[in-house]
Amino acid sequence: MMRMYWTEVRRSPLRWLLPVLVCIDLAVLFGRNTYWIGVWPQASAAAQIPALFFGPALAAAATWTAGRAHRRGFAEQLQVSALPTWRPEAALLASTLTYGFLAYGVGVVTAAVVSLPEAGPGFLWPGYVLLGLGTVVGCAATGHAVGRWSHSTFMAPVCCGVVTFVLLGLFGQSLGFFVLSGHPQVEVASSALAARLALALAIMILAVLIPMAATKGMGRWRSGRMHRLAVLGVLAVPVAAFYEITLGGSLQVERAAHAAPLCSEETPKVCVWPEDRKYLPELEQMAKRLGRLPADMFTVPPAFMEAGLGEDKYAGFQIIEGSMWSASPSMAGAVLQHTVKPYCPAADQAAEERRMRAAFELTTWLEARANDAGQPADVGGGPPGVDLREIGELITKPEQSQMQWARQRLDVINETPCGG
Repeated sequence: MMRMYWTEVRRSPLRWLLPVLVCIDLAVLFGRNTYWIGVWPQASAAAQIPALFFGPALAAAATWTAGRAHRRGFAEQLQVSALPTWRPEAALLASTLTYGFLAYGVGVVTAAVVSLPEAGPGFLWPGYVLLGLGTVVGCAATGHAVGRWSHSTFMAPVCCGVVTFVLLGLFGQSLGFFVLSGHPQVEVASSALAARLALALAIMILAVLIPMAATKGMGRWRSGRMHRLAVLGVLAVPVAAFYEITLGGSLQVERAAHAAPLCSEETPKVCVWPEDRKYLPELEQMAKRLGRLPADMFTVPPAFMEAGLGEDKYAGFQIIEGSMWSASPSMAGAVLQHTVKPYCPAADQAAEERRMRAAFELTTWLEARANDAGQPADVGGGPPGVDLREIGELITKPEQSQMQWARQRLDVINETPCGG
């Protein structure tokens, strides 16, 4: 069996396509935003995303490779061979998976290497890595099965690759076959991961067993009781796994709050998940800028907590794709909440709209103060008529002008009459 496997590895056409698969993997890994570098869960999630792209390419290559039996007349030899059909099928599929694993492994190792200098203690999270591995196995096995059943030389590989990519793109994320990010507040659920790996494993086994019907003949297949029972048993696995995937729990589940979050030393302090340690210096500077607000006008909370930490795990800031601006709305909102009077429904709609506009303008200004920069161009929204660019430029004006502007909005909020 091992000799057969190594023979397939040496003569597989994938040996020429391996550099292409590696290039696809690295292009996807670094072609997106590289915020994930230095954050172990994000790097782990980023390492599995390329499987979405080179997985279909591997499926197409597996279809071409498996179709070799038809192109070279091996199918007739297998029909009369006394050798169990599953052995050459398994050796052929194993060689295909070997090249797929090599390409995938290059991306995983690269993600780990570039993250090591600034990620701190820890390593890649295996749940995300195994999730991508399951996608690779499922794609390769699907391509192998199509290649063994189809007699088409070119259309079958192309169609298999395209259809696999389209299906993954349409349903892959919703079904949890891949994720786009790995925030430290969540982790891959063991049961959900097991269901997806079981589905990939079942597809792989079926890709080996089902072609027996084509090579040994349907009559001999029907008479083989053990073969029928084996396939029926394996068929039950993807059915159960797909049931768990569609109706089971979410792939990513919340983690318990870390017992020892990483916090800055000065007040107001900032606390983050240890995995987000690389963001702490910049977040600390943001907290310091807010801490310099006049104490007679603003009340700055003693601590800013990342989401998932503290008493209210749903409160706190969240870092989205490495953007510090994504953390500032929560920090600015906390300052405003501690500064103004408790909320109550306004007496009329006009008063409510004035208060909402004033609160939005103040929050936007506090965000700009925290970041020492105006709102990014790719961030929008807000009440009609609010000039976000003008508010961003306000932080360059003298402090007295800024406080006068802020005082006017604070007065609007605090003097809004409550409804009866």
